[in-house]
Amino acid sequence: MPTIAFTTLGCRVNQYDTDSMRGLFAAAGYEEADFSGPADVYVINTCSVTHVGEKKSRQIIRRAKRNNADGLVIVTGCYAQLSPDVLSAIPGVDAVIGTNERKCIVQVVESLRNERSGRTVRAVHDIMGRDEFEEIPLYPSAVEHTRADLKIQEGCNNFCAYCIIPYTRGSLKSRQPDAVIEEAKRLSAAGFKEIVLTGIHLGAYGMDLPDRPTLALVLKRLLAETDIARIRMGSIESVEIGDDLVEAINSSSRICPHLHLPMQSGSDEILKSMKRHYTKEEYILLIEDLHKKIKDLTVSTDLILGFPGETDELFDETMDTLKRLKFSHIHAFPYSPREGTPAAQMENQVSSDVKKKRVETVNALSKEQKEEILDGMIGKTVHVLIEEVKGTTVEGFSEQYERIRAEVPTAYTSGRIIKILLTGRDGTILTGVEKEDV
Repeated sequence: MPTIAFTTLGCRVNQYDTDSMRGLFAAAGYEEADFSGPADVYVINTCSVTHVGEKKSRQIIRRAKRNNADGLVIVTGCYAQLSPDVLSAIPGVDAVIGTNERKCIVQVVESLRNERSGRTVRAVHDIMGRDEFEEIPLYPSAVEHTRADLKIQEGCNNFCAYCIIPYTRGSLKSRQPDAVIEEAKRLSAAGFKEIVLTGIHLGAYGMDLPDRPTLALVLKRLLAETDIARIRMGSIESVEIGDDLVEAINSSSRICPHLHLPMQSGSDEILKSMKRHYTKEEYILLIEDLHKKIKDLTVSTDLILGFPGETDELFDETMDTLKRLKFSHIHAFPYSPREGTPAAQMENQVSSDVKKKRVETVNALSKEQKEEILDGMIGKTVHVLIEEVKGTTVEGFSEQYERIRAEVPTAYTSGRIIKILLTGRDGTILTGVEKEDV
């Protein structure tokens, strides 16, 4: 039986794509091996959001060849789509597969194993011309985590000034609602208690389909037609949060009261330069309104620091904006120029040292805000999806996506959801005890 090893860089969407490919190879009779050891085939799912991601991708390619000089190295993902010539030129790369050609990966590998011609196969096409969602059935057995990602959308039409993703994933492509429901049913039948709806531009789901179904409609159908215990959503653009989505979230405790809403900057001048489609005040008012409408809601966000033209005064404006809001977590990133995007050519680029200091400043504020939120949760009861078990101590995540550690009267297996009364915290981990129903 041939062996295959996978490694994934980047986002949840990439992880889903790897799980999909893992299932295809399992169905074809491949046995999975550890990436750090020998394997017949290595699949590297790359990221191209930053230059760091591309550098890591190249390092991993070379490492795979050291693990087994005779093993096939298959490179896919965003970097493969963006720079196929660069990757094809790396010694030892046997195939480069783009972001809309993964469905043929098994056939490519089988052909290479039979031929052994030494040629590098390229399956990369113009992503901007592909307007249909690449339907690959996810095999539940291929999912590595307690929570299962379910990709319902691909591509993005926003073209923010700093972002390379529209050039690597193409335009908006939504999955048919029936296909979403069927995959959720398979995951539920396999024992998964939580699914995470993922996509590149999740809030724009359905805009490209003839009958224009919405994310809210998908949520309602999942509630009505599946018995998935918990539904979580991935990153959503704030401008796409409408009353229908709020209504869907409030309609059932099965939908997690946590939203990840990228802000990217708290300065109107920088938001405009980034080509974001909202002002800081619109974002603030939305968050405040959502907290009023959705019980126990927590919100996390993304922030890019050191964007071209971000002066000390504009950074201070962002800090003032952050202080007006209480985020459960702020994912702060230093701006990374991407060749081919407008921002890379902008004047007044910010030095690496300044970007690093700004990230540290925001991280310190994020820690303070998280601790305040966690302290406010002590005394409440939450539902925890168990991910780790050590005797009668379990760890997992609440519906608000906070990590919980608790003592339970009996040993449980991972994947179960239990009620926990929160009694304290250990750093950023909430602690508690199992609460029995009365």
